[in-house]
Amino acid sequence: MKQSIYIEARNTLINSFKDSLKIKENEYQHGQLNMVSAALVNYLPDIDTSAHEEIYKNILLHKKLSILEQSTYDSLEYVEMENLSPEILTQLKSKPTIICTFHTGSYRLLNLFLINNKIPFSLVIGKDIAEQEGASFHNQYNTLTRNNDAADFSIIDAEKPNVGLQMLRELKKGRSLVLYMDGNTGAGAATTKNDNRCVVNFLNQQLFARKGIAFLAHAANVPIIIAASYRKSWEQIRLKFFDPIIPDTKIERGEFAEAATQQIYNMVAPIIKQYPEQWEAWLYIHKVANIVNSNKDLQKSKRRSVVSGKICLDSFQFGIFKLNGAPILLRKNSYSFYEINHQLYNLLSSCNETPINREALDDALFNQLYEQGVVQYQ
Repeated sequence: MKQSIYIEARNTLINSFKDSLKIKENEYQHGQLNMVSAALVNYLPDIDTSAHEEIYKNILLHKKLSILEQSTYDSLEYVEMENLSPEILTQLKSKPTIICTFHTGSYRLLNLFLINNKIPFSLVIGKDIAEQEGASFHNQYNTLTRNNDAADFSIIDAEKPNVGLQMLRELKKGRSLVLYMDGNTGAGAATTKNDNRCVVNFLNQQLFARKGIAFLAHAANVPIIIAASYRKSWEQIRLKFFDPIIPDTKIERGEFAEAATQQIYNMVAPIIKQYPEQWEAWLYIHKVANIVNSNKDLQKSKRRSVVSGKICLDSFQFGIFKLNGAPILLRKNSYSFYEINHQLYNLLSSCNETPINREALDDALFNQLYEQGVVQYQ
């Protein structure tokens, strides 16, 4: 792919992709938007709910751009490395490391950076992604490196029972590992129910995080190098490296794993807070959420006093969408779902788009909805 073709494809996505989205007409996307909105309410409650749809659209756009940019070395011309010290680069080139990253910005460019610097690595991803994109990853690697045997690159299924031993073997061979701390596979959906997790503080709440990455680093006695991508502008992509986390063998392995996992999230949280539209994991953070702050004071400050006779859905506390055709009311702060009838769904949808007269609801229904916080005065 020539540079001009890449720029043209990139600009086409930037200029037209979001306009092509018909979220309200797409049941899946509309439901996903509501789950992203709930996540933003819980973890970044200061963002007004009126901005949530645009953030969601940009998440999908950045996901598309990341796929585009992994396929050409030309995109590396737009990447600026941050904190990539000679020591970190030497470590990456000469010794095996665990490279820990997040689904932020153009996150797939990390693979290109490693390929471009001739750093052998194994990409640890979930079964579905490996099956859907594994052949594509190998083909792109071979094309970009003109390497037919791909001896310096492999894919590891994060969900295999013996994945830990397989990763240890790769490290002993001298090959680094690339793992996503915020992945929704492997430790993903089951993270809250297995031993490969710990609770970490993250932004305004907590989540169940994968501690196996740090546990593996301690077991193999290799450093963890954290790298996170973000965009300062469409033409300015950053790949930020953080100071390595060195395992302390004097500390018990489980204790180190939990402390290091919290440290990793602390490092990357400021990027996610500044550029929330660039973090893909908002799409599935509800699977690992641990809600400990109620945002009650913020809810009260956002709740409007009676200034007119019109009411609207309280979009800070509730969302509405359909799941397999069934109307659903979502309480965002607890991820609670309530199936409602179509008449109420249509009414709430109407007042979510445009405030309606209080008189449109009978007193009993209005009082119930108002007391539960579902509707508020405009």
